[in-house]
Amino acid sequence: MKVLALNRSPRGEGQSKTEIMLNYLVQGMQEAGAEVEVVDLRKKKIRNCVGCYTCWTKTPGICLHQDDMTQELFPKWLASDLVVYAFPLYHFTINAAMKTFIERTLPVAQPFFEERQDRTTHPLRHKHPKAVILSVAGFPEMSVFDQLSFWVQFIYKKILVAEIYRPESQGLSGNDKKAQAILEATRQAGREIVVDSTPVRLESVLKLRHSG
Repeated sequence: MKVLALNRSPRGEGQSKTEIMLNYLVQGMQEAGAEVEVVDLRKKKIRNCVGCYTCWTKTPGICLHQDDMTQELFPKWLASDLVVYAFPLYHFTINAAMKTFIERTLPVAQPFFEERQDRTTHPLRHKHPKAVILSVAGFPEMSVFDQLSFWVQFIYKKILVAEIYRPESQGLSGNDKKAQAILEATRQAGREIVVDSTPVRLESVLKLRHSG
């Protein structure tokens, strides 16, 4: 399995709880035999989608912007079997920087409509990589991820492999037993994602609830 792991925390090493969680998830994936490339998106230049639809009409499949997304990241995204989208929770959903990356994957779609099970969609030029969502928050309740989870399940539907959410993330930088148990569970989640693609939502990373 070829995995692209995207970290869109604005914080650097030693400060990012997103990065701590992602590192353990990646370790588990690698232990299960996956080829994983980790990309720190805060170091990349990704311009906003301007809705010009050039990638649908004038240059099919190729974005107007000649930045890191077009020249490097989008080809890597297309070549991946699985993409991990890792980011801190902002205003109870995805942060703007990761949303920018996702919006820039628009060239994968074609400018036509098709109806599937009473839902209008765009046919794809290429196979869409499967998705894993990882997010952390400072709030103690799991319910703070509900809006994010609703959006994720609407957008990714059948290609969603796992949602990994961790509240009280400020405790992850400690060396106490609880923090270590959470991180080890995250590593185990990485192994299971590679071996078994049954969709799951990993609540607190210590409790699994199968969703499909």
